[in-house]
Amino acid sequence: MWREGYVAGGQTRFFVRALGSPSFDLGEGEEPADDLILLLHGWPQDGSAWRLVAPQLVEAGYRVACPDLKGFGRSDAPKKGYDPETLADEIAQLIRNLHARRAIVVGHDWGGAVALATAFRHPGRVRALTVASSPFRQIDLTAAWHIPLLNLPVLPQVAFRVAGGPLTRGAIRYSAVVDDPFTDDAMERYVAAVRAAPSAWLSYYRTLSRQALVDLAVRRIRRRASFLRAPEGPHRLRVPTAVVWGEEDPATPFHLASQVARDLEATLIGIPGVGHFVHEEAPETFAKAVLDLSRWVERAERERDRVREDDEEQAG
Repeated sequence: MWREGYVAGGQTRFFVRALGSPSFDLGEGEEPADDLILLLHGWPQDGSAWRLVAPQLVEAGYRVACPDLKGFGRSDAPKKGYDPETLADEIAQLIRNLHARRAIVVGHDWGGAVALATAFRHPGRVRALTVASSPFRQIDLTAAWHIPLLNLPVLPQVAFRVAGGPLTRGAIRYSAVVDDPFTDDAMERYVAAVRAAPSAWLSYYRTLSRQALVDLAVRRIRRRASFLRAPEGPHRLRVPTAVVWGEEDPATPFHLASQVARDLEATLIGIPGVGHFVHEEAPETFAKAVLDLSRWVERAERERDRVREDDEEQAG
């Protein structure tokens, strides 16, 4: 049975839907565990976007938590704090407050960007990472033409206040190939999530997308000017990672996926016949991708523990 409630992540209260866990409260004598999968949605949705994937993960033995991202739905929507560092710190604290030492973190679209920021900044909190339809250092503005529009001042807030319903439904219909999951009830939830605080979620576009565009421009200049030496960047991603992408995605085209996977040194899983919302359009295949990575991580951890125990016995 789904449970709902608010859980703090730093100064932000996240509205969380949880499955496979009896309570948000840690029972007496219980210790934080590593059985949590944290699912982070993208735009224009809320945590209910994982309703088709979450039960499959619970059936495999995991606890699942699906927060509304900050600025969406029923989570807090402050005016500030949408930079990657703050978002990562909040998710790391949210994982801890969901009574997990580490979590398998899964993110779609903007949720993927937040998941990546968390894995880079707090690798000790992320057991494994799956990002879906989420460009990393790659943007195709011929497809993502909405990004410049959403960076305009004032107009986007007014548009989504006045016509949030048609705009949200239109964005989903444009980006999806398989329409069945997008029932009237689902659409109403997504419209409500987006209309709650447009000025807040627009901060993702006005902070993260601008940073990505600047990074893209700098890298292009360096490629053309060989005498410019790239400075040392952030540490390499130290978390086992899978990249999942719909092969017919019109919003973040599939040609971006291979470069994202290379940059992250990740496994690439392309899903034919689906668009941008891979977790809803192909939930069984998506859940399998998450579980395949998690099982690989479990085997690697068991082997690591076995080697450690052998070393300790030999040393003793």
